[in-house]
Amino acid sequence: MPDETSERIKTLLASIHTEAEQLLIANEVYEISSYGWADHDTPDPDHVGHAMFQVSPPFQPDWTALLNGGLVSYIPTIKDEALLRAGEDFIGTMISARRSIGMALCCSLLSDKSGISEDIEFWHEYSTALQWLDIASDRIREFFLMATFGQTPEQYSNKKYVAPFHDASKKATHDNRNVLTKLSEIAKQIRLHRQSRNSIVHEMATRTAQLSLAILHDQRQRGIQKGQTTPRPATGLGMAGAHNVTSAIEKMKSWYKHLVNASSLVFEFEYFTRPR
Repeated sequence: MPDETSERIKTLLASIHTEAEQLLIANEVYEISSYGWADHDTPDPDHVGHAMFQVSPPFQPDWTALLNGGLVSYIPTIKDEALLRAGEDFIGTMISARRSIGMALCCSLLSDKSGISEDIEFWHEYSTALQWLDIASDRIREFFLMATFGQTPEQYSNKKYVAPFHDASKKATHDNRNVLTKLSEIAKQIRLHRQSRNSIVHEMATRTAQLSLAILHDQRQRGIQKGQTTPRPATGLGMAGAHNVTSAIEKMKSWYKHLVNASSLVFEFEYFTRPR
């Protein structure tokens, strides 16, 4: 019996994954590793930083020495370790964020427009996606701080999200300053996403109670207005409706794409300022 259950669940999850992937592609939310290339051999000028990071990351293991038991030609530094951790964490959190966005897109197709249901499954996946996007935003800033200033977020004095991108431009070359100007503008958008995240997640956590109260208030109104022949619509947060779900989807997509663009610029900046 357990084997039958596990096989059935495996089949169901595979089907859901396939559906989610189709919805993600339809919404132009692609895998983070797919950015950077116009084709198999040509870097995409719009996301060239991703191609640089994939082909020539800040640290590359000396596989020849490691696999053959020989002497390594380079001893990794603490900075190498920090860049490797932040970079890989960023990629990992973007993969997780995309998965949650895909599940939210699946749940959105079941959205109840009647006002009776609050589409709890959608909002759960939505809030999870926002949390992953928030972590990814921290990781790409952490990568930039170490690459540019050799500092961790705790060591860097200014805690404002956009500060390091502004500070770096003060001593940057003309070409690098252009990259940082674009990066600063995107960072402002990411900061706005982050500012709204806490209130959104809190709202999602209390939706069940708010829905119950909305139904109670609606029933109270119907009881008070007994003579009313036309049914009153549901009120309060019980009316999630298509508009709120659509707005939430656009927010997830926007934040994800801002991070794709920001990370490409961060990787490009790191590549050209890397000590040779």
